[in-house]
Amino acid sequence: MDHLYIRHTVGGRLFLDSKKHEVSFAITPASDSEGWRLTIDLADSAIAEDICRHNDELNIFVIESGAVDKKTWYYSTHGLVDYNNADAKLTIHADGKMDYNV
Repeated sequence: MDHLYIRHTVGGRLFLDSKKHEVSFAITPASDSEGWRLTIDLADSAIAEDICRHNDELNIFVIESGAVDKKTWYYSTHGLVDYNNADAKLTIHADGKMDYNV
Protein backbone atom coordinates (compact mmCIF):
# COMPACT_ATOMS: atom_id res chain seq x y z
CA MET A 1 0.00 0.00 0.00
CA ASP A 2 1.30 3.45 -0.91
CA HIS A 3 1.96 5.90 1.93
CA LEU A 4 0.58 9.46 1.85
CA TYR A 5 1.24 12.21 4.31
CA ILE A 6 0.34 15.89 4.40
CA ARG A 7 2.49 18.48 6.15
CA HIS A 8 2.22 22.19 6.73
CA THR A 9 4.63 24.12 4.51
CA VAL A 10 5.67 26.31 7.44
CA GLY A 11 7.30 24.29 10.20
CA GLY A 12 6.42 20.91 8.75
CA ARG A 13 3.57 20.10 11.16
CA LEU A 14 1.97 16.77 10.25
CA PHE A 15 -1.72 17.05 9.36
CA LEU A 16 -2.34 13.52 8.10
CA ASP A 17 -0.47 10.26 7.73
CA SER A 18 -2.31 7.52 5.82
CA LYS A 19 -0.67 4.79 7.91
CA LYS A 20 -1.04 6.43 11.31
CA HIS A 21 -4.62 7.56 10.68
CA GLU A 22 -5.48 4.38 8.74
CA VAL A 23 -7.05 6.08 5.74
CA SER A 24 -7.22 5.03 2.13
CA PHE A 25 -6.67 7.35 -0.80
CA ALA A 26 -6.63 7.50 -4.58
CA ILE A 27 -4.74 9.72 -7.00
CA THR A 28 -6.24 10.19 -10.44
CA PRO A 29 -5.69 12.61 -13.31
CA ALA A 30 -7.97 15.63 -12.90
CA SER A 31 -10.79 15.36 -15.40
CA ASP A 32 -11.72 19.04 -15.51
CA SER A 33 -8.25 20.60 -15.62
CA GLU A 34 -4.55 19.83 -15.64
CA GLY A 35 -3.10 18.06 -12.65
CA TRP A 36 -4.20 15.38 -10.26
CA ARG A 37 -7.12 14.78 -7.93
CA LEU A 38 -6.23 13.27 -4.57
CA THR A 39 -9.25 11.75 -2.84
CA ILE A 40 -8.83 10.68 0.77
CA ASP A 41 -11.38 8.70 2.77
CA LEU A 42 -11.29 10.66 6.00
CA ALA A 43 -13.96 10.19 8.66
CA ASP A 44 -12.22 12.53 11.11
CA SER A 45 -13.78 15.88 10.21
CA ALA A 46 -11.48 17.79 12.61
CA ILE A 47 -8.41 16.71 10.63
CA ALA A 48 -10.19 17.51 7.36
CA GLU A 49 -11.22 20.96 8.58
CA ASP A 50 -7.66 21.70 9.70
CA ILE A 51 -6.34 20.75 6.26
CA CYS A 52 -9.03 22.89 4.58
CA ARG A 53 -8.12 25.87 6.80
CA HIS A 54 -4.51 25.61 5.62
CA ASN A 55 -5.45 24.85 2.01
CA ASP A 56 -2.72 26.99 0.47
CA GLU A 57 0.01 25.80 2.85
CA LEU A 58 0.12 22.06 2.14
CA ASN A 59 2.94 19.74 1.14
CA ILE A 60 1.60 16.36 0.08
CA PHE A 61 4.00 13.45 -0.19
CA VAL A 62 3.45 9.96 -1.54
CA ILE A 63 5.85 7.05 -1.21
CA GLU A 64 4.99 4.13 -3.44
CA SER A 65 4.74 0.74 -1.82
CA GLY A 66 8.16 -0.89 -1.70
CA ALA A 67 10.02 2.27 -2.68
CA VAL A 68 12.86 3.07 -0.32
CA ASP A 69 14.58 5.86 -2.21
CA LYS A 70 11.84 7.67 -4.16
CA LYS A 71 9.19 10.16 -3.08
CA THR A 72 6.59 12.20 -4.97
CA TRP A 73 5.66 15.69 -3.86
CA TYR A 74 2.25 17.03 -4.90
CA TYR A 75 1.23 20.64 -4.36
CA SER A 76 -1.66 22.95 -5.11
CA THR A 77 -0.70 26.46 -6.14
CA HIS A 78 -4.35 27.54 -5.89
CA GLY A 79 -5.25 25.80 -2.61
CA LEU A 80 -8.11 23.79 -4.08
CA VAL A 81 -9.18 21.62 -1.14
CA ASP A 82 -12.69 20.42 -0.30
CA TYR A 83 -14.22 18.18 2.35
CA ASN A 84 -17.55 16.45 1.83
CA ASN A 85 -18.79 15.66 5.31
CA ALA A 86 -21.62 13.42 4.09
CA ASP A 87 -19.23 11.19 2.11
CA ALA A 88 -16.28 11.68 4.51
CA LYS A 89 -14.03 12.48 1.54
CA LEU A 90 -11.28 15.06 1.40
CA THR A 91 -10.39 16.13 -2.14
CA ILE A 92 -7.25 18.04 -3.06
CA HIS A 93 -6.54 19.26 -6.56
CA ALA A 94 -2.79 19.26 -7.14
CA ASP A 95 -1.54 21.12 -10.17
CA GLY A 96 2.11 20.41 -9.48
CA LYS A 97 4.10 17.23 -8.97
CA MET A 98 7.77 16.47 -8.50
CA ASP A 99 9.42 13.05 -8.21
CA TYR A 100 12.72 12.91 -6.41
CA ASN A 101 15.15 10.50 -4.76
CA VAL A 102 15.70 10.53 -1.03
